[in-house]
Amino acid sequence: MAEATRVGAPEKNILVVEGDPVQRQHILRLMEPIKANVTAVSTAEEALALLGGGKRFDCVVLDLGLPGLSGWQVIDHLKTNEALQATPLLVYTAKSLTRKEEQRLGRSAKSIVVKEVRSPERLREEVTAILDKAESANAQMASDSGAGELIEISLAAKRVLIVDDDVRNIFALTAMLERQQMEVFSVDGGKDALETLEQNPDIDIALVDVMMPEMDGYETMTKMRQMPTFKDRPIIALTAKAMPGDREKCIEAGASDYIAKPVNNSHLLSMLRGWLSI
Repeated sequence: MAEATRVGAPEKNILVVEGDPVQRQHILRLMEPIKANVTAVSTAEEALALLGGGKRFDCVVLDLGLPGLSGWQVIDHLKTNEALQATPLLVYTAKSLTRKEEQRLGRSAKSIVVKEVRSPERLREEVTAILDKAESANAQMASDSGAGELIEISLAAKRVLIVDDDVRNIFALTAMLERQQMEVFSVDGGKDALETLEQNPDIDIALVDVMMPEMDGYETMTKMRQMPTFKDRPIIALTAKAMPGDREKCIEAGASDYIAKPVNNSHLLSMLRGWLSI
């Protein structure tokens, strides 16, 4: 049976799907400062019944280890149901994920929060960010401001490739760029990046992490520049720290520009706008 708690304004709705009763109550308490209605259920079956009942949820917080049907089946339902595909999904799990599972989640979830000592606060921050971004996007569309239209004209429908071995970075960048109506391709290594560019020669721009295992970002960018279809396309290098000489090293490897992590979203959007407007 669903447990529900009302917190703040009724227009925001959060669905929590958590099989452990202690964890479920903990999440409900954690969500109290957020101005939203929170509904908590213990099984995938209950979640699917609510999602199919016509009620709109602004965010779904999902544990993968559920009794009965698994959390993966909830994810599949969200992705295959046209009316629910845009529902933001946040996976909150203690399950150790394989690389294949991380990649699968990367195509479905807005973020992953692993259950650990500091994770409850991060979970609340992620949910708040999802709700705030949705509200800001709605406000921007309603205001029809000139600045908003400039961003859409410059970035909408452009195709971007993200190359990063950290799935959480991929989640964050993908969510931000998809809000700009960009088509996002993501891979976790240099070899996959080259294969993706071969299969999709019309990709407009690439974001490449410098520090990756096996084939690092420098080698990846060098090989990308050797491809006839991508030799003149913009590449933005992502560096962990802005150290002296980083820019020169990135440019020498083939980067058009570079930006330090953690990425400042407004700075990156401005950079993308600049390179894609040339």
